[in-house]
Amino acid sequence: MRDRTVTAGEGGPPVVPGQGAPESGAAAQARSAALQALLTEYNSLRQESLQAITNRIQIMNFAFTSLAVVLAAVLGSSISRGLAVPICLVFIPVSAKASLLIWLGEYHRSQRAGRGVAAIEQRVNQQLGRPGLLSWESGLISTRTHMSYPYAATVAYMLSAGVLGHVVGIYFLGTLAAGHGTRVTVLAVAGAVLYAVVLEVLFFRFFRHRWRTIRAFSHNQ
Repeated sequence: MRDRTVTAGEGGPPVVPGQGAPESGAAAQARSAALQALLTEYNSLRQESLQAITNRIQIMNFAFTSLAVVLAAVLGSSISRGLAVPICLVFIPVSAKASLLIWLGEYHRSQRAGRGVAAIEQRVNQQLGRPGLLSWESGLISTRTHMSYPYAATVAYMLSAGVLGHVVGIYFLGTLAAGHGTRVTVLAVAGAVLYAVVLEVLFFRFFRHRWRTIRAFSHNQ
């Protein structure tokens, strides 16, 4: 009996019009494994993004509450002005800015995870041949949908804590220097004001530059 090769659609698996020959078993398994790996990475990145968001909230809650407690303790206690001045002029502003930098790191982490999720969404859609099947993160990036107001409010809160610390510290410094004459008081207050303004302006410019860089990179992918 003459050997006869069975072709697709002729005793073998049916040929779907417009799709060519069906995949072999090995190819189908490889494709399924690749899709599973993508979905596993997708879920991992989603969890990382959610964890970064949770960390941001916890960082701000802890930092703002702690600084408010310290400032209230300084105002409501009878500690010496010599101790209150460095607490208000150095510890509170620096702590607020350190908290903001940690917050910014978690923000960057969530943005990186979001970009990864968007890339995997596109790859999964290509694997399944169904554009738009997964589109949440990629849709946010493509439409540049980004809620900036909550982030701006968070930054404003923390910067205001530092500014308030400066104001209270300058007041305490003025009362401390008052016993050394008017000239000493004016010089001390002027130097403290200059220090506070320079510190706040430089940090604000640095922070704004980093924030804009992260956002621009995230939404231009």
